Amino acid sequence: MNEIDLPLLERWLTGWSLSRGVPLPVRENGGLSVEVGMPLQLRRHVFLDAGPALQACADKIHAPLIYLKAPVDPAVLRAALPSRWVVEDPGYLMLGPETMTKHAELPPGYVIEESAEYGAKLVRVMHADGEVAASGRITTDKGCGVFDQIITSEFHRRRGLGTVVMQHLEAIARQANVTERLLVATEEGRGLYMSLGWRLLAPWSTAVLPAPEL
Repeated sequence: MNEIDLPLLERWLTGWSLSRGVPLPVRENGGLSVEVGMPLQLRRHVFLDAGPALQACADKIHAPLIYLKAPVDPAVLRAALPSRWVVEDPGYLMLGPETMTKHAELPPGYVIEESAEYGAKLVRVMHADGEVAASGRITTDKGCGVFDQIITSEFHRRRGLGTVVMQHLEAIARQANVTERLLVATEEGRGLYMSLGWRLLAPWSTAVLPAPEL
């Protein structure tokens, strides 16, 4: 049974949009679209596969900085698109557990700060020198928690800070009575999330028409 359908992608994309403070996704032409309006990303189109709907959308796009995304292997997306499209490094659509399988203590010299931005709750691990050592955010909407922008500074890695951030985001999810937890991981982040009990739903592939070089 395929666990991924368009409503699941819509729940994830809604959380992503709330997190970034951009318009909510709309359904159109067999997929979803968001008018992102950022300098490096004007719009994104999300489809369930790399089939005719995605291909028809790609054929109509000639402006740069418009993204196509789908839960397919990068090779599948590459084969579906004209050569002018650049397929980026793969990501991973993941589903979180109700209870994380690993925990970490906050090391000495760090403190946790919580705040809010757009439609997201933010968690930051601050070092004593004032630097943001690690951070992440979560949106909670209609029972779905979308974990987003989980980052650990290069100079503060291998200290369990990513796990600390995820623990605090998970506490926010529990308080909001979340029943579904979603994120899209990079190759680098996938190992952390799997160690915490998250599991892979599908590869996540992205293509874009790059901006012309100046």
